[in-house]
Amino acid sequence: MPKFTPGVGIVFKSYEPLDEMMAYAAMAEKVGLTGGMWIAEGYHWFRNYGKESRGAFVTLSACVAATKTIPIGLGITTPYIRHPTIIAAEAAALDEYSNHRFTLGLGVGAVGVRYLETDLEAQKPVPVHREAIEVIRGVLSGEAFSFEGEIFKAEVPAVAPGIMRHRPDLPVYIGATGKFMNLLAGRVADGLLLPGLVSSGFVRGARERLHKGFEKAGRTPAEPFPLGGVVLAAVSKDGDKAREATRGPTATYVVNKVKNIQNDEILTSSGVGEELLGPMRDAVRAGEQDLTSMVTDDFMRGFNVVSGTPDECVPILQDLIDAGMNLPLMEVVGPDAEANLESVRLLGEEVLPKLKLGAPS
Repeated sequence: MPKFTPGVGIVFKSYEPLDEMMAYAAMAEKVGLTGGMWIAEGYHWFRNYGKESRGAFVTLSACVAATKTIPIGLGITTPYIRHPTIIAAEAAALDEYSNHRFTLGLGVGAVGVRYLETDLEAQKPVPVHREAIEVIRGVLSGEAFSFEGEIFKAEVPAVAPGIMRHRPDLPVYIGATGKFMNLLAGRVADGLLLPGLVSSGFVRGARERLHKGFEKAGRTPAEPFPLGGVVLAAVSKDGDKAREATRGPTATYVVNKVKNIQNDEILTSSGVGEELLGPMRDAVRAGEQDLTSMVTDDFMRGFNVVSGTPDECVPILQDLIDAGMNLPLMEVVGPDAEANLESVRLLGEEVLPKLKLGAPS
C-alpha cells in the first residue's frame, strides 16, 4: 500500500459535463490540491433537480487525461449495481491508465439503489461490502481466485505472468454513514469516506467507530489512516455570493438524508437544533423537494459547509480537520463552471496555505 499523505481534494458528482470536469481537475492540480480529483457517481435520482447522470468510470478517465500528478478517486460507486468482478476490472484499467494514481471507493449509494427497488434489508450493506471487497482484492491480486459468499460468487483464473499493469494492492476505501459500515471500514478497508453534509461532530463519532473497527480486527494500520469526507464548498471574494451558492445544495442533501439515507445521526450530531431540523423533516415527508428557503447561514455553519470568502472558509474547514478529517473533499457547487473554477483556484491559493493538516486536536 502506498503511504497516505493528508491533503485537500475536490469532488464532483458525475452529472457535470465532461469538459468542465476536466477543467476542474486541471485547476486542482495547478493550485496544489494534493488530495486529488474525486468523482461520486451521480444517479438518476438527481434528475429531480435537473441533473444528468453519467457513468463514473468514463468521467474519471477524462479527469485522468487532464492531469499528471494528483490522485484520482472514485468516492463512491456501489456494488449493488455492478458485480465486484466488473468493478475490479474497471479499477484495474483506471489504475493502469493513471499511472497508479487511482483509489477505489465503495458505498451503498442509497440515493440510486433505493430507486432500483433494491431490498436493503435482505441485502444488508455490511455483508455486501465485506464480500465485495474480498472479491475485488482477489481479482486485483492477479492470482487464481474462487469465492462463494452469501451475496456474491466469483471464479477467476490467474493473470498470465508479466502482463499485469495495475497495482494488486490499489487502495479500496469504504464510503459509510452508519455505525456498522464505519466499523467495517476499520476492519477491512484502506480508508473511510464520510458522506455529504458531514459536520465536525459526525467526524468525531465516525473516527471513534473506525478505531473500534481496528480493535475488533486486531489491525494496527499505518498512520495517518485516510479519513475523508464530502464537504459542500463555494469560495468567492464575495462571501454572500458563495453562501447563496451552497444554500440550495445544502437543502438537497437534507432531502436526501431524510428520504433516502434514513440515518438521523448525521443530522443531529451537527448541533443544529430541532427548531431548524424539525420543520425541514416535516416538509420532506410532506413531499417538498426544494427546502432552500429554510437553509439559514447558521444551519450551514452547523454542518461545516465551507462557503464564504477565503478567510471565512479557513476556520470552517479547519474545524473538520481538527475533528479528525485528513482528506476533506470539497464538493464545489457554484452557479456555473466559471464560479466553480474560481472556487477551486481560491481553495488552493488562499485557503490551503492557512490550514494545519496535522493530527486531530
